[in-house]
Amino acid sequence: AVHRPATVEELALQSMEYARLHRAITKLPEIQRRRLILHYFQGLTYEQIAEMENCSFQAIAKSVTTAEKKLKKLLE
Repeated sequence: AVHRPATVEELALQSMEYARLHRAITKLPEIQRRRLILHYFQGLTYEQIAEMENCSFQAIAKSVTTAEKKLKKLLE
């Protein structure tokens, strides 16, 4: 498959979507925001985050899942 460079319009739309996502993430409660960022943007596993925060795997999983649901609603 041949990869074509993104157009200016595509890059602008992508930039706007990133900004929109960033704004939505800032609206999350601090704990959910931190855990979501650690998982998705820093690549940590739930187990690693749980160890860092001295809590259970289930607490991290629930926080991230709840944050995902809130983001989905904010971005609709």
